[in-house]
Amino acid sequence: MDAWQVALVIATLPLLIHGAIRRETAVLALAIGVGYWFAFALNDYFDAPFDRLDEQKAQRNFFVQQPTPRWLVAVFSVVLLAVVAAAFAPFGPLGWLLWLVSCLVAWAYSAPPLRLKMRPGLDLLTHALFVQTFPYVMSMVLIRASWGLLDWVLLAILGLASLTAQLEQQARDFVVDGLAGGTFTTWLGQGRVVRGLRGITAVCLLIALVFVLSGTIPWFLLPFGLIGLPALLHRFWRSAETPRSERLVLLSTTAGFLYTGVIFCYFLLS
Repeated sequence: MDAWQVALVIATLPLLIHGAIRRETAVLALAIGVGYWFAFALNDYFDAPFDRLDEQKAQRNFFVQQPTPRWLVAVFSVVLLAVVAAAFAPFGPLGWLLWLVSCLVAWAYSAPPLRLKMRPGLDLLTHALFVQTFPYVMSMVLIRASWGLLDWVLLAILGLASLTAQLEQQARDFVVDGLAGGTFTTWLGQGRVVRGLRGITAVCLLIALVFVLSGTIPWFLLPFGLIGLPALLHRFWRSAETPRSERLVLLSTTAGFLYTGVIFCYFLLS
């Protein structure tokens, strides 16, 4: 749930910042959220054989609890991706290209033989470039907005946030990932990664603070930072062996999602 909420919120930000709220762009943002939901569901499908090895992860994985025939997954995937493609189609060849890139990345990250999530280095790079930054880039490109300082600042913050989210998840799944083939964290070590996670989080918070104080980040974006702050600060006081609070993360993303709806309506009516 937090995956599609975050993607939908990020895809909506350029529409708000650049005054590009209209029917086709609103549908595009919704389609991006649905597409990211699909990508994370696809990831769960290919993770199912390994998630069975961990009781807690097995309980969270639908495909462990409800084994699904491959043909049904394939049919559902084709239908859903066709629906998403319809939202990209009004933006012409560029829309189709970004839709195709999205599909390829979702497959390459989770599915064999590439399965980039289990290739140390490429796992972090793919996550940093495509999980939280790509929704913003897609919206910016398709609405043909001019890139300003605020956009680059937000892209940097989103890139660091995406990178740290992946490191945090790998630290949590250290044991299972080691059995599944390995990640950057199993290669470098859990302790070192947690220390690096805290350092990168501090840099991310510092960048946000500097550009808030300089006035680059507008007032309506400040609540997003305040909503996400508890989950970020939690990284500093919990031990390396303690996993992130899934409830806190879900509450934060849901609050951000609801706030996005409020400001979307405000900008639409103003």
